[in-house]
Amino acid sequence: MSMIQALGNVSKVRGALIFVEDAEAELKFYRDVIGLRLLYRTRTFIRFDATQGTSLSLISGGTASAEPKDYRRGGVVPELIVDNLALAIRRLDSAGVRHEEVVRTAYGSFCFLWDPEGNPLQFYESAFTRPAEDTDRLPA
Repeated sequence: MSMIQALGNVSKVRGALIFVEDAEAELKFYRDVIGLRLLYRTRTFIRFDATQGTSLSLISGGTASAEPKDYRRGGVVPELIVDNLALAIRRLDSAGVRHEEVVRTAYGSFCFLWDPEGNPLQFYESAFTRPAEDTDRLPA
């Protein structure tokens, strides 16, 4: 019996937690720049609606970084689905948000970005298609 089965089946991922140093500044970024709706707030904890019953939460106790944190070194990167990536990038640019170039694939387009404390995020726009042949895909 696997560990997951011994503990019960996982039915859903509720959301993601990001540890931050300045919760007030991060609140403004996630609400005003990213556009997430505030659900709940205390002095040390902030929860945003990430749609369809999921949430993105900020918790005091993290360490800000002047440089973007390298998402390739491990950790979790919250993926935020957007309807129009080009418009989202223009919004990021007008707010001076650090981001990488957009990557386009047969499945959709995405862009990595960073909040003011250097925490990575990803914007993703689905192409709503699946290529007939996907040589990178492995069996489930």
